[in-house]
Amino acid sequence: MSNILDYNHPPENNVPTWGEPLAIKSIMPDVLALDEQLIPEPYRDWLADISHRMQTPADFVTVSALVVTASVIGSACGIRPKAFDDWEVIPNIWGACIGRPSVVLKSPSMGEVMRLMDKLQAKYGDDFEQEQKDSEFDELMREGMQKDIKNQIAKVAKGKGKDSVIDPAEVTKLRADYLAASEDDEAPKRRLFKTNETSIQSMTMLQNENLRGLLTFRDELTALLVKWDREDHQDERAYFLEGWNGNGSYTDVKIGRGLTDAKNICISLLGGIQPDKLKRYLYQAQQGSNDGLMQRLQLAVWPDEPKGWKNVDSRPNANAKQYAYNIIEALAGANFIEYGAEQGEHDDRPFFRFSNAGQQVFNDWLINLQTVKIKTEDNPLMVEHLGKFRSLMPSLSLIFHLIEMIEGGPSAPVSDKSARLAVAWCDYLESHARRIYAMSESPEHEAAVKLSEKISTGKLSSPFTTRDLLRKGWHGLKNNADIKAACYILVDENWLNELIKPKPETGRPTAAEFIINPKIFK
Repeated sequence: MSNILDYNHPPENNVPTWGEPLAIKSIMPDVLALDEQLIPEPYRDWLADISHRMQTPADFVTVSALVVTASVIGSACGIRPKAFDDWEVIPNIWGACIGRPSVVLKSPSMGEVMRLMDKLQAKYGDDFEQEQKDSEFDELMREGMQKDIKNQIAKVAKGKGKDSVIDPAEVTKLRADYLAASEDDEAPKRRLFKTNETSIQSMTMLQNENLRGLLTFRDELTALLVKWDREDHQDERAYFLEGWNGNGSYTDVKIGRGLTDAKNICISLLGGIQPDKLKRYLYQAQQGSNDGLMQRLQLAVWPDEPKGWKNVDSRPNANAKQYAYNIIEALAGANFIEYGAEQGEHDDRPFFRFSNAGQQVFNDWLINLQTVKIKTEDNPLMVEHLGKFRSLMPSLSLIFHLIEMIEGGPSAPVSDKSARLAVAWCDYLESHARRIYAMSESPEHEAAVKLSEKISTGKLSSPFTTRDLLRKGWHGLKNNADIKAACYILVDENWLNELIKPKPETGRPTAAEFIINPKIFK
């Protein structure tokens, strides 16, 4: 390795010979910006208003809005992307907002959208309370009727011996009245739309009462990923992976709780994550422990940080927000048969198909995906990610179509307009996926870029040790292995010289020490 000063054999006057420092640039791929035309028109004013007032990338609020919309549709309908085949896709999607904490405001962005779901859940909660009161009244009426009929039976039977004859018509009427009064109405169930619960038993019970599915929202996905990494939570991880499909089932039997049989498991997922914390999961996936979890986060976005910022203090666009809420509320309660969905031969889930023009868009896109994109892709993680796009494109097509349909647009079949918008989204999301997976391919180089920025801005004095860097806890420079690798990359690029000190005979090993090239500041 070049540029190493040995304390045992120092150069003349102990002054290093410096070469010209070479440029250290990030090799992270660029991403496509979220063009306004990618946002479904009924949501455009609402999401643009949030993004403008918060001065954050529109990517986060838009992804959140799409995941929320998909979750209220849930498994109530599907799309059969091929013209004749019965392959069916449930429009269930997972989303992740990636960015540095307190810089791009991931959590507030997601929170603005989640408020609409909170409002919807509260409305259904109020309806449930009223249904409970009605059910309690009906139960009191039933008990009263049963008591009255029992009194009538006692009067009719009173004084009649074993061989006495009772009017058969009267007996038949009393029997019918008693059976009718004994029929129990199904107890009302509260419909939920979101939960923070993730345990298999609790989630199965909730899924059993919410057949369309539920959204699991986590402000910070890292905690959930760490939990699923533990051996004692591998079953829960597998449960969620299965729930991503939106059409699985699960039967849980526990002593003391009995049988819980959920006929349909549909789990949506939305949360935020920091780039550094995502890095190790991608690294593990590259080392062979990939089970497809990251590839299921199809709506994972990592936008560029805004270059300009200004203080915006304006009233929220209440009309646009209410308009979006009305669409989400209507989709939550929609019977999609009434909107042109077909019913399967065996009373299956209602489903949509593409129009002729939409079918051509899908066919052309699918052929290109299978024969060009996937076939020529080198990154194995990216190959798997693109493979999940086979369900993503038709899912997005259906979601976009249903948003416009509820607003008053055309009903079935799914239009070519919605299909083309879904194709554009796949291109946009592909660029973000390439940035995400590139992070796992070159963590040392990215650490070197971050270290060069600290050096060039004078935030690090010369000489310094790797322990000095570790103590500072800088973003992207918190891992000792990455720090050492970054320093040696900068040695090779003429930014640093390493000082080799004699190894101590006893005690703690000496940390690697480096001198900064003064030419950097000229």
